[in-house]
Amino acid sequence: MTSTLPEKTDVLGIDVGLTLVNPTSGLCRTGCRGDIVSHTFIDYASRTAIIGTGSFAVIAIDAPVLPVETLHYDVRPCEKVFVWGSFQKRCKPGESHVPGTGQALRRSGVETARTFAPHVASASVVADFPRIYGDRNIVEAFPNGLLGVSLEAGSFKNALERGEKFDWLYEEWLSQGVHSRLSAEVKWLRKPFWKLVAANRQHDERAALICAITAACVLLGRYVAVGEALGGYFFMPPWNVWQPWAKEALRRNHHDPRLPRSVEVWIDGTCFKADQDLPA
Repeated sequence: MTSTLPEKTDVLGIDVGLTLVNPTSGLCRTGCRGDIVSHTFIDYASRTAIIGTGSFAVIAIDAPVLPVETLHYDVRPCEKVFVWGSFQKRCKPGESHVPGTGQALRRSGVETARTFAPHVASASVVADFPRIYGDRNIVEAFPNGLLGVSLEAGSFKNALERGEKFDWLYEEWLSQGVHSRLSAEVKWLRKPFWKLVAANRQHDERAALICAITAACVLLGRYVAVGEALGGYFFMPPWNVWQPWAKEALRRNHHDPRLPRSVEVWIDGTCFKADQDLPA
């Protein structure tokens, strides 16, 4: 499915955060209304005070996005795919069925999608993608994954085992110039935005910037999505940006018989089922 994008187009990236006590929710709006990145509290009023209440073509959220009016704590196949094999020590996600912070993140993602749904379009974009939140253009970002699959295998010899893994991945991603390659690949032609990507040093804001990149990838039809309809999909960078080790790990894991449900891989609008081979 294709359509002509409107001249006035904005996308939004949200790093959800988990508390009302500290400003831990990152926000990034990029598009016709200008490019802004900041961080604030997790409530809707605090967020919209920064990014406004206008409409967005695509919103990408760094937390579980489940079907409309759904909250469950089932194991999510999209998470399991990136927990096993080569992903395990390089860019694995937290598992959101685990009580405590994991389940809190899932609730925060569900609530964020619900509150922002009235402000996101349902119109078609450049290429079909798996919609999980009804007909709305709301997707789930996976910042550690977007950064990790883009890095050369040798990069991880000196990677942090735990702690601030995301910031290590971000710095390595910048140092290898992947942000420049991704800009050319996706063709989100906003120099002020990419300057923010290169210069920002604040953890939550960096996560929001990666979420905004994810939203732009979906808007412009240059993305990979991994998951299924009940547990949701991780949206990732274009297939051309993935390193060989990451492609091979995904090829193995998306067939894995341990998965609780069959996983699809979408690449730029084409869906590959669990019994189909991924492109070279």
